[in-house]
Amino acid sequence: MTDPMPDQITLLREVRLALQEDDLPKAIHYLEQTVQLAHTNGDVGAEGRHLGNLALLHYRRGDHKRALAHFDKAVACARADNDTVTEGGLLGNMGNILREINRYDLAIDYLDRALQISAANDDLRGRGIWLSNLGLVHDDLKQFDTAIDCHAEAVAIARELNDQRGLASRLGNLGNTFVNAGDYPQALTHFGEAVELFRVMGDQPELALRLGVMGNLHSEMARTADDDGLAVQHYGQALQLYAETLSIARTLGDRVTESHLMHSIGNVLGSIGRYDDAIQYFQQAAILFDALDMPTNAESSRRSISMCMTYRDRVSE
Repeated sequence: MTDPMPDQITLLREVRLALQEDDLPKAIHYLEQTVQLAHTNGDVGAEGRHLGNLALLHYRRGDHKRALAHFDKAVACARADNDTVTEGGLLGNMGNILREINRYDLAIDYLDRALQISAANDDLRGRGIWLSNLGLVHDDLKQFDTAIDCHAEAVAIARELNDQRGLASRLGNLGNTFVNAGDYPQALTHFGEAVELFRVMGDQPELALRLGVMGNLHSEMARTADDDGLAVQHYGQALQLYAETLSIARTLGDRVTESHLMHSIGNVLGSIGRYDDAIQYFQQAAILFDALDMPTNAESSRRSISMCMTYRDRVSE
């Protein structure tokens, strides 16, 4: 005599316990039983929800093929249940996975379908999410004008919804697209607004990330400036941004970022002729890189020290 199949509440409890133990195979095992139980009971809505969760677990395991297959089944359930909101979310998730595996045409198709559903449901929040993700696909394809249009509309939607975190993230996406398109001034404008939002929210890691990118942009603009005075201004702004980022990295105990920043500051100081100061930063960077077992980076800092010493000696002759 076989044991009766556990009920849905029991199965879902086992799924939660497995996830708390970070045991994905076990969680998948119980969630598969939950899907089968919902199917047997003819509860197509629950079956679809469980299939969507099962897809997410396979995605967490890095099994994109199975994740897509389960999402596809979940979409069929959502359609059978006339649940267009869930259908749109599932299609959007599939689009994101397809982008990750470089199937861009399909990714665009699925995200477009998710957008159509969000429009039909007057789902402004969903539209903003799928526009942002669609912009990332066009970024990957180097279709920057289209990507900018997508990100700009996603930014506008976040403003309308007063979604400050979403706005900060989407401003960062828009800034990244302008970087890739070679328009650094526009990128700095959008990163600058994102920085102020992250500062108000107290999100130190995101703040440091954007500040560091802005420092890199100013450093690059200095290197390519035709006017020496303008180059000095950009280098000065880069130093200020790097200094603030360095302070945050130390507060967070992020030694990898700290070491890279020390090297970047050394580069800027060397570029403006402050060779002794640059050498000190390169020395500290090399020490940190050694401690972090990053020998290639440490050697790069030591080469930079030698170069600074050479330039310094030439100036003093």
